[in-house]
Amino acid sequence: MGERLAIQTGMAMLMMGLSGCLYQNVEVVAVNDLSKVQLSLQGMQALMDVDVYNPNPYGVTVTDANVNLFVHGEVVGDVTLMESQAIRPNAMATVSLQVITRDGALREVLKNDLMNLLGGGEVPFTADGFVTAKALGLSFTFPLKHDQTIKI
Repeated sequence: MGERLAIQTGMAMLMMGLSGCLYQNVEVVAVNDLSKVQLSLQGMQALMDVDVYNPNPYGVTVTDANVNLFVHGEVVGDVTLMESQAIRPNAMATVSLQVITRDGALREVLKNDLMNLLGGGEVPFTADGFVTAKALGLSFTFPLKHDQTIKI
């Protein structure tokens, strides 16, 4: 009985050590401005490239993005992962995300700011949320936030 308790205690200590020592948070190093922006009366589509660094001694795979797109504090769209992407150990990779506004949401928000737009004003976009990655059978998230103004 004492041997079984010692084995369980040892396994618990090993698991705590592995989770604390072997995993370091994946870091967002830079978020590039929106590219390939297509703006129409129906909404906006664009690409967002995110430079991500994996400081771990093992690879991770970015699997999902749960990021909202805001204008003046109102949700107008979503930022999603185009495809899962592996990041090698101790390496940086550029992860591409797709930005799409929701049907009619951008139009409603901008309608309230019509005079500013007619004068050549800029629209402040904010992407804010979390990106999910997996490694060694575990899932974890890291934050993503980016502010950008676009002249319309």
